[in-house]
Amino acid sequence: MQFAAQAPLGGDQRADEMDEFVIAVYERAIGRGAFDPARIAEELGVPAHRAEQAVGVLRELRLVKAAEGGTDRLVAVSPEAAQMELLVPLEREILDSRHRLAGFKGQLSSFVAAFEKQARTRTEPVVITGDQEEIELRLLEAAQSCTTEVLVMQPCVARETRELRLARPLVLEALRRGARGRILYPHTARGDSGTRAHLGELLPAGGQVRTTKEVSDRFLVFDRKTAFIPSGEDGEIAVVYESTVAAFLAGLHARVWESAVDFDSGAAGYAGTMEELKVTLLSLLASGAKDEVIARRVGMSERTFRRHVATIMQDLSASSRFQAGVLAARTGLVDLALRSAV
Repeated sequence: MQFAAQAPLGGDQRADEMDEFVIAVYERAIGRGAFDPARIAEELGVPAHRAEQAVGVLRELRLVKAAEGGTDRLVAVSPEAAQMELLVPLEREILDSRHRLAGFKGQLSSFVAAFEKQARTRTEPVVITGDQEEIELRLLEAAQSCTTEVLVMQPCVARETRELRLARPLVLEALRRGARGRILYPHTARGDSGTRAHLGELLPAGGQVRTTKEVSDRFLVFDRKTAFIPSGEDGEIAVVYESTVAAFLAGLHARVWESAVDFDSGAAGYAGTMEELKVTLLSLLASGAKDEVIARRVGMSERTFRRHVATIMQDLSASSRFQAGVLAARTGLVDLALRSAV
């Protein structure tokens, strides 16, 4: 077999040809005892430096070694023997690295208790921030350490705030790890396509979802230890590392949860909650609250709120909101709403 000189080749093609040539040199060396690379170069019809390059590769792979006697001649080695010489040290090194890794883990585990103790006695029980990156990091920390319970009260997905949008996948992951989740939405969430799509992920993950006639505010509580609540009107969030506050919010959530209605993903539209929502709107209208306040409490946009009010006025045959309030009072709707709110 002749390996004549050729035109320059591309990188991959040159490597392939070199591999074939190295194998050819190895085949020539097998079974002949000690050999001289220059002699093999002659037999293959190639320059001596090419044979030397091939021998260099074979040396790295431990497939050839120097012959006994200290001469320049070489002998071929079986692949099995080469593997023992080349791979066993590497495997030993890997094993040693695993032992070192296990040792490091053991040493670090002794610091876990100290870290958890420090986390329980934070010097900052409340952190108020509007920085999105900080909010995301604190949400990530609270969600990843959550093991028992996640409590959420929030408006529809279409009206959710920045921190709630960031928390959505984190809450979902906590549920998949086994934490219990109770999520409260306003009744209007039943008619919101974005919210229903999100609930289609929460329910299979083990989350419990109910809707209520009005959402008093938004908050998240992880393990009754860490709470995220709004702080002012400028988008700032208060992160509360105080179990007393977290327990209070959990109690508020529980009281609303008792009177809320289970969400059934198979039920269409408002699923029987529309009448309760109408009564709530009438009660809030009768209290004199502004449109934006009412819309926020029931979890809908002002535009949607006004559309509902128009429908209620039509149902009551009222020509104004004032008349609708009077007619609602006469029929007992407002009193019913006020009694149910007490």
